[in-house]
Amino acid sequence: MRVVIMGASRVAATLVTLLESEGHNVVVIDIDPDGFNRLPENFQGEKVLGSGTELDIYKKINLGPEDGFVAATNSENVNISAVRMVKNNFKCAKTAKLLFDPLRARAFSEVEKGIICPILDAAKQCKIMMVG
Repeated sequence: MRVVIMGASRVAATLVTLLESEGHNVVVIDIDPDGFNRLPENFQGEKVLGSGTELDIYKKINLGPEDGFVAATNSENVNISAVRMVKNNFKCAKTAKLLFDPLRARAFSEVEKGIICPILDAAKQCKIMMVG
């Protein structure tokens, strides 16, 4: 499977390692060329410099309905907008987006799938470790 990741964040870099170890093809899009420095040294995928909020980037890489898409920037608004854009324009069925605000993540998860909240996930794991 090909997975397109918008944002070369630490989450994205870790995800790249997991996906490539299973043989998946990965494309990482970032607006800042320095962001690519977070990717593993042995990254085999494609690096695309540009804004993940512009349709032309996705046309350039031939994003299609069979591709997965992960919005992993540090901006919740950008992540929300990008997922909506790729769903509407490229019919991507497998999408995920990072939302850091637990209240916002809960609200969005009530109406759609693919919401990941690292803050909420970490808090839940800490709770399990402390009290079960």
